[in-house]
Amino acid sequence: MANQAEMFDHAVVVCLDLDAGAQAWRRLGFTLTPRGYHTLGSQNHCIMLARDYVELLHVTAPNPSRQYYWEAQQRGGGCAAMSCKSADAFATAARLREGGWHTSDPIEFSRPVVLDDGSEYAATFRVTALDDAPGARYFVCEHRTPELLWRPEWIRHANGAQAIASMFLVVAPSLVDAAGRAYAELTGGEMTQLSDHICSLAVDDATLVISTPQALAAATGTSHIRRDVPGYAAIRLRTTALAEARQLWRSAGVAAMDLGPHETLIPADAAGGVALLFEQQD
Repeated sequence: MANQAEMFDHAVVVCLDLDAGAQAWRRLGFTLTPRGYHTLGSQNHCIMLARDYVELLHVTAPNPSRQYYWEAQQRGGGCAAMSCKSADAFATAARLREGGWHTSDPIEFSRPVVLDDGSEYAATFRVTALDDAPGARYFVCEHRTPELLWRPEWIRHANGAQAIASMFLVVAPSLVDAAGRAYAELTGGEMTQLSDHICSLAVDDATLVISTPQALAAATGTSHIRRDVPGYAAIRLRTTALAEARQLWRSAGVAAMDLGPHETLIPADAAGGVALLFEQQD
């Protein structure tokens, strides 16, 4: 059964220490939303981009709805999940279950959002998740109040970041093809088999690249990104201001590595456990 393609929504980076994580990402030239407090018992900062975003997440105590992230946090954190947008999380859950997927029951939660003028509103979400998706958690997110997140003051970044271009997921060598087909079914995206060790999936304007640990250098274009266990190794971001970002990183003492005239690598230890690739957007 062919599914309509979903729009890419966000990546979740789990932080052992949310203050330290926020400081590290601000040092990279990102604007962060104020600290958010979910009704589910987790806390976050978001890096809002034009249509998608990166969420820095910390779980304060284990509970059933946050157990996956709690366990990821206990293992050291890093990029633990990706999400696509859903117009109706309940309908998406029903569709996935009809396709044989075991999803969580959709849950609704919120967090207060304080705007620059001091006014406060509740940002509300509905999500349904698959913890057993290949490699890492996959979920869909229904934004009930998107106007409270995508705000002009939060989508401007000193490093020029505009969008997530690619996410790089490591799986076991025997699972590359199966993982690609699974995500194609989950997202409705089109899969391209690049080799026995790498496949690529178009998810809206972003790309999910799935590879073995051994093929990660070929998948990312650099031998300086490594990950030996399943999970997300890197995120590629589009920027309109790479030259300015490079100057910012030099001034901040960030150990950035230029990979050529149009791309720079931020190592995982400078970004909460996930490598960042910044590419100049034409």
